[in-house]
Amino acid sequence: MSFYTERVTDIAIDMIPLRLNALYLLILTILISGCGVSEVPAEPPPSATSSTQTATVAFPTLIPPSTFTPIPTESPAPALSFNPGSEIFSDDFSGELRWTPAELGPGGLSLSEGRLFISVRQSNSLYMAISPADPLTNAYIEIEVRPELCTANDEFGIVFRANDDFDHYRFTLTCIGEARVVGVINGIERVLLPNSPSTAIFPGVYLTNRLGVQMENDQFRFYINGEEVFSDRDLGLPNGRFGLLVKARQSGQTTASFDNFSVRILQPAPTNTPSD
Repeated sequence: MSFYTERVTDIAIDMIPLRLNALYLLILTILISGCGVSEVPAEPPPSATSSTQTATVAFPTLIPPSTFTPIPTESPAPALSFNPGSEIFSDDFSGELRWTPAELGPGGLSLSEGRLFISVRQSNSLYMAISPADPLTNAYIEIEVRPELCTANDEFGIVFRANDDFDHYRFTLTCIGEARVVGVINGIERVLLPNSPSTAIFPGVYLTNRLGVQMENDQFRFYINGEEVFSDRDLGLPNGRFGLLVKARQSGQTTASFDNFSVRILQPAPTNTPSD
């Protein structure tokens, strides 16, 4: 080997540590710079904009089930649009029980806390209580009714023009807030008003509705909480007694309570007399 060749080789060998040091510095620089690029500063919390801001918690909105129905609030009922006349019979059920049971199905009636309770304990059956008031053709009758235990199409309400054969008319509400009017003659039920909703009704248990029936010969007008909801004419039954009724449909137990029953004689309509 020549002197020149040996010298170059020695120089190359001597420079290896220098090259390695430079390589190490390059790798270290890349690593440090890479760590700087990948680092992401943490997002400040919502309350960081103000040192005095109070932290709040947001709750998700609750979606009611499809069967949810808001319960309305009872409000004072409007006055009747006509003069119901003088009261000839009333019962606030604070004294002794004077009503006669009509046992058309298993059930019972009782007085409790100044209310008359009527229960029926078999599906597709009814229980009726007949008032001690005298039978009339023309009158206005009224009752406050409150369902205590009922489901779906169970009924409760007023019976009028009832005779000894249990022929009668009835004006009832259902537990889901519908009105119904039927006539029962010779055991056959004839529907005058099928189940019909009304904004005048407070639907559901433990809510009171005031039912009224104005009877004048063959013409009937029906009121809920002072509002007329239906009228009809029928010649089937000319007169009869008054009563209250509870009818179970699918359920085996239906109970309603009643208060402030009254019967009034209709005032004759004013007549216009010619002036002199």
